[in-house]
Amino acid sequence: MKARIALTAIIAATLAVTSLAVEAQQGQRGGQQAGQQEGRGQQAGQQRQAERSMGQDQTMDRDRVQTRERDRTQTGEGTQTKTQTQARKQDQSGAAQSQAQVQTQSREQAQLHSGAGKGIYGGNLMTEQERNRYREQVGALKTDEERAAFEAKHREQMQQRSRERNVPAEVTDE
Repeated sequence: MKARIALTAIIAATLAVTSLAVEAQQGQRGGQQAGQQEGRGQQAGQQRQAERSMGQDQTMDRDRVQTRERDRTQTGEGTQTKTQTQARKQDQSGAAQSQAQVQTQSREQAQLHSGAGKGIYGGNLMTEQERNRYREQVGALKTDEERAAFEAKHREQMQQRSRERNVPAEVTDE
């Protein structure tokens, strides 16, 4: 079905390009209005024909699939063998395990990126409001690149404060 759609699209594009080439040649020969209108009419007709053809192909494909499905259910081919059922169950259990792993990884990443268990560099130099705002901002970032840039900027600011106050910047768990 995809091949037919692609073929139909290629044919439609070829027809459109051909009609444009014809129209360009007619324009070079003197730009007669009647010839240009005829070219546009041909192009529109060819486009309508290509659209009709694509619609017919889609309808035929849909009918073919429905016929196969109907034949399969009538002849009993649709029933599964024991091994097919077991294979499907194994695939489903594997998919469930994969999904559980993805969820676990997502939770771990969320904790890392929200600052949980990581601490805040220079937290001893920040007010409680600043630490809360820091956590909110880090939690709102979506990509690792954004987080890295934000943390680099934060680290630079805390180092500046550390120099100004003559107090070493520490990672706090608050």
